[in-house]
Amino acid sequence: RREPSSSQNCREAAAAPPGPAVPAALPPSPVRPPAALEASPPAPGPSGARPGPETFRQRFRQFRYHEAAGPREAFRQLRELSRQWLRPEVRTKEQIVEMLVQEQLMAILPEEIRARRRGRRGDVRITG
Repeated sequence: RREPSSSQNCREAAAAPPGPAVPAALPPSPVRPPAALEASPPAPGPSGARPGPETFRQRFRQFRYHEAAGPREAFRQLRELSRQWLRPEVRTKEQIVEMLVQEQLMAILPEEIRARRRGRRGDVRITG
């Protein structure tokens, strides 16, 4: 069996549909989508204030693929939901990592410890 020539590979690449293929793990994009494509601003809570981080975390974690019109739209919506939750424009990388690690810790703790921790949310920091 013959291997395809480099010119044949070039022709096949040129015939491919325009635009990048979606890799298994999409790298972060330094380009923000146009405002018209972004999700609508978060709805204010009952008191008129911006919802808290827990609300945004739940929206991010509860998002499902069927809510989007394909993988690119799902990626766009997840990116927007993650930005609303993690707020990279106001938090440092270290603060964001801390949030993610604490969330994962809560997910793996036994239920009785989670219940105690939830009752003291904001009062106690797990890290030192």
